[in-house]
Formats: sequence, structure tokens, C-alpha cells
Amino acid sequence: MIFGACYYPEHWDKTEWKHHARLMHEAGLNTIRTGDFAWGVMEPEEGKFDFSFLDEAIEIFAKEGIKTILCTPTAGPPKWLVNKYDILQRDRYGNKENWGARREGCANSREYRKRSVLIAEEMAKHFADNPNIIAWQIDNEFGCHDSTRCYCENCRKAFSKWLEKKYVTIENLNKLWGTVFWSLQYSSFDDIILPVYNSCEPENSQSWSHNPSLDLEYRRFSSDSWVEYQKLQIDAIKKYTNKPVTHNFMGHFSDIDYYDLAKDLDFVAWDNYPDNQWGDSEYEYVSMAHENMRGVKNKNFIVAEQESGPCGWDTMGSTPEPGQLRLWTYQALAHGGEGMIYFRFKALPYGMEQYWYGILDHDGIPRRRYYEIQKTGNELKRLEPYILGAKNKYDALIVKTYDNLWAHQIKHHAKDFDYRNMLYSYYKANADLNINTAVSVGNYDNYKVVYMPAYNIVHTDEIEKITEYVKNGGTLVITFRSGTRDVYNNLFTSTLPCAFYELAGIEVEEFTALRKPAHITGEIKSEVNIWCDILKPMTAQVLCTYTDRYFKDRAAITVNSYGKGKVYYIGCDLETTAMKNLIRYISKKAGIEMIEEPHGIEIVQRDNCTVIMNHNDFAVQTSICGKSLINGENFNGELDAYGVEFIVN
Repeated sequence: MIFGACYYPEHWDKTEWKHHARLMHEAGLNTIRTGDFAWGVMEPEEGKFDFSFLDEAIEIFAKEGIKTILCTPTAGPPKWLVNKYDILQRDRYGNKENWGARREGCANSREYRKRSVLIAEEMAKHFADNPNIIAWQIDNEFGCHDSTRCYCENCRKAFSKWLEKKYVTIENLNKLWGTVFWSLQYSSFDDIILPVYNSCEPENSQSWSHNPSLDLEYRRFSSDSWVEYQKLQIDAIKKYTNKPVTHNFMGHFSDIDYYDLAKDLDFVAWDNYPDNQWGDSEYEYVSMAHENMRGVKNKNFIVAEQESGPCGWDTMGSTPEPGQLRLWTYQALAHGGEGMIYFRFKALPYGMEQYWYGILDHDGIPRRRYYEIQKTGNELKRLEPYILGAKNKYDALIVKTYDNLWAHQIKHHAKDFDYRNMLYSYYKANADLNINTAVSVGNYDNYKVVYMPAYNIVHTDEIEKITEYVKNGGTLVITFRSGTRDVYNNLFTSTLPCAFYELAGIEVEEFTALRKPAHITGEIKSEVNIWCDILKPMTAQVLCTYTDRYFKDRAAITVNSYGKGKVYYIGCDLETTAMKNLIRYISKKAGIEMIEEPHGIEIVQRDNCTVIMNHNDFAVQTSICGKSLINGENFNGELDAYGVEFIVN
């Protein structure tokens, strides 16, 4: 399996390459990932290509048994390119994004596309027959730094054509968007504007004051632009080699539709930094990101960048404690990872990422982190048969769509409502009960419970599939703000919950965004802080009611029998404990086995083994015992701080 580190030979004197390669070999690493951001070295002048530094470095590492994943360098356009061509993005205020960082290129710039395809093609031709290259990566982290949506004239013209292809006539667009409101009708597709800063927005506001249809369609278009930009490079590479191609996604980042971005790739890779200058992540949040990355293709993935030291740009996150690097590695592999690449091998003394430490510090001396990774690599040699091609046993599914994410960002209903946080609250409650939970869309029949929190934008084919799923005995969980909008981001005029009305067996008679807490009682009890749907049961059974204010004794949570299945409607937000109690109740009714362990113990059921992990900084006694696949000994259930075990099923 792939077990390696990101390494950039252009950052180091050639005299150091052999030493670094030898240290990697001794650590058990077998892969480097390189090339991203080296455009200025590969093409120092327009049309003059020089890959000799990579030829030499790849050969040196190959002699130590280390193969290469080669990246196209297009996330960092060189200065000569921006000097000669207008490739830079514009922000919502019309300002040009200045060169001097990264990801400043516009996906719809004709010259940026042309030069990106050319460098990818020249690389592919040059390295096509190199046996030491095992895969290719396109670019680096599409969508970071709010770089997905550009507001330049190139994008406006491309957007106009994109809309014309979709709507055919401007009359059709005007009707479906409701542009009659505020007299916003367009006379032609050339009239189409971009959702830039306008008279209704406070400066630097995150509110959106354009037509909601325009806003949503521009997000779709911008996502499609990067999918197309990526496809141009994939096609250029595939002309010369059949090696697999990937891109390094970013977990919970959401400005690009990752399902679309993944379609043209052979496999997904992603970058995982659980603790950096911008904060640290709960372990369930990281697990959900892994599941999201597995779910975009419903296929196992690799981690292209895994934190291996304290990291940040201006300040740093915490240094990984003893055992954490090993734990993070196994957490990724437990959730569908088949390869691990640490970022980076050695900390760099210059540039923006001076504080982004790697396996080695600036002095290059192997210390604790190096030896922990070495130990992990030795273990993985024994565990490889239980990792490559392994499948998890999933009981539940969280349905995540980017249309819904964007629509909720445009119209977010209430002050503290956040779609991503809502999805995470349902995932976390399942994870804390050690219920294997996928994050994806698609074939619902594989799951005992399907959660569709705030499934607001209704796609007819999804409603048809979910209806059949419930009829055949499945359990569906929907919430407030579900089923209320069409694909153009307009509200339905039917009775709430509109598209889910028959399935849920309730009417939403009233609703309110809360300014002070409310409370519910019944099968679960909770304080409610964001939203209340006041429900009128039609065929549904009441599980919880409100206890105060004008909606006292009115239904808050219901369950409806539909065909052979059940549909739960959750009309309010819930506190953490109440959410866990709700998931426990629903899962028990659906016949899902739960394994309740002390907090911080994560258990993942696989087709060939069980993985148990301790995310606490202290030892924990668990109820899981069995034969260890790591050392072949009997495991008595006690895990050290940040401990991991693979147990024979």
C-alpha cells in the first residue's frame, strides 16, 4: 500500500536528496508526492520546459524503493504568466486578486486553461514511460481560499453560455427564476449579471441579496467550471499514460460539488489536518470527513496530505502527542483509506509555510514523530491484507448534497442555522453510538436508516428513490426545512413539508425562528434554540411535544408508517444529549446494534475485522476483546492513550 510523504526536491539543495531518500527508506516510506507548485521551475519562461530536477530526484528516490505520485503544478501560476496574460480572478467587489500567493487563476480564463493544459501535456509526454511514477494528481486543493467563484468578465460570458444551454430561451429563465420581482427581467442571455456586491448588501457582508436562483446557479456554474478545468488536464495526461489520476480534496470544504469533481478521477485523495492554527477537530468530525471522501465515489481513497507536526501559517496548532500520528493514520484507514502520505517530510525554513512542520523539524534530525511513523509503517506491512479492498459494514446513511448546502447558505432560515453543522450533529450522534454511518447519496437500499436533515432542494429522482426505499421497509429521518424548494431555489406553494407531505404524514401548520429557548418532552427531552416546526399529525404518531409558549402540547417530533417502513419528522433542533437519545431510539426501532463505550472510543466494523480506537489522552477499558491482528496476541479490551487495535472478527 502507499505509505509516504510529500517531498519537493526544488526546496532543497541536491546534495540533500540522497540523505532524505535514505531517511525515508529507513522510516518504511515507499512513496513521495511531488510537483504541485513547481510551475516556475518546470517552465521558467513561456514555452521553455525543464523537468531535469524531477528526473534526477525521482531516480534517486527510486533507488531507495520509493515511487512517485506526480502532480501538475497549476495551482501556482508563475509570474511570467500573469505578466503576459490576464488570468487573475476578480472578487465580488470587482478587485483583481493579486499574484503572490496561490490559487489566484480563473478557471474560465482562456489563457490560464491553455497554459495549464500545455504544462500537463508536456509533463505527461516527458514522464509517460517512467516506471517509477505510480499515479498523477491534478493541481492542488480546488476551492481553498474562497477561490471557486470568480467574478470576471470571462466568467460572466461563460455563465451566460452555460445558462443558455440549460434554459434554451431567456423567457424560460425569467419565468423559472421569477425575475418579475423587483423588475429583474433579462432581455437576452447577454444581459445576465453575476451575483456581485450590490446596493442591498452591507460591505463585507455574508448575506446574499441577489435573486436566489441566480445565486444558486452561479455556484453550480462555478463548480462546473473547475470540474471542466480538471477534465482538460486529465484528458491531456491520459493521451500519454494510463496511470491512475486523482486530486486532493478537502473533506468538509464545500464550494465545489465533490460528486461531480470525482467522476472523472480514478480515485479520490484528500488532505487531513485535525489540529492547525485555525482550530482542532473533534474525532467524529474527522471521521465524517473521511466518510464524505469515501462517499463521493463510494470507493476507498488515500490521504494525500496527513498532518505530521504542528502546523499553521502565522501561528501553529498543537504538536501531535505521542500516539496521535499513529491514531490519525489508522482512523483514516478504518474509514476507507488505502494509502497514507504525510505532509511534509521536512519543515521548510522559508516561505509562507515556515510554521508547517513535518515528520522532521528544520534541523532534519529524526525524533519522536519520525519513529512513531516508522513503527506505524512496520505494523501496516502486517495489516495490509485487512486494509486494501476492505469494506465497512454500514447501517446508516447521512445524505449530503451540495445543492442543499449552497441553498442553505443563500437562505439560511435562522441566525444560528448551519446545514453542515446539522449534518454533523446527526453523524456525531451515530458515531458516539458506534453505528457505522456513510456520508453520500445514491442507493438507499443498503442502509437500515437514511438521514436527510434539512433536505431542502428537492430533486424528483431522489424523492422517488426514497419513497420506494420506505415502502420496502426502510427508515427515513427528515427534519425542519426539508422538501420546501424546487431546483431553481424557489419555494413550493404546497403545504409544508411539501415534497415529503405524504411520506411524513404531517402538516407544518406554523414555524418560528427562535429568539429565546423552547423545550420538548416525550420520548426525548431537550431545549430547543434555533427553530420550531409546529406539527399537525395526519397519519403520524406523536413522539414529542412542546412544553411552553403558544405551541405548548403541540407536536414537535413524529413517526409515520408508510408501506413497510417508517418516516420520522424532527421539527426542531436538539441539544447534543437529546440528539444521541433520539438516534438511540430510532436505531433500536430499526434493528441496529449499538456499541456504547466510554466517550472517545471509536469502533468501526469491517467485513474482515473490527477496528477500535481510543481518542482520549488516557487509557480506557473497553468491552471489546479478541485476537489482535497487530501483534497476534489476545487483546483484553484495554487501550492505551491514543491506542488502536485491529481485532479478528
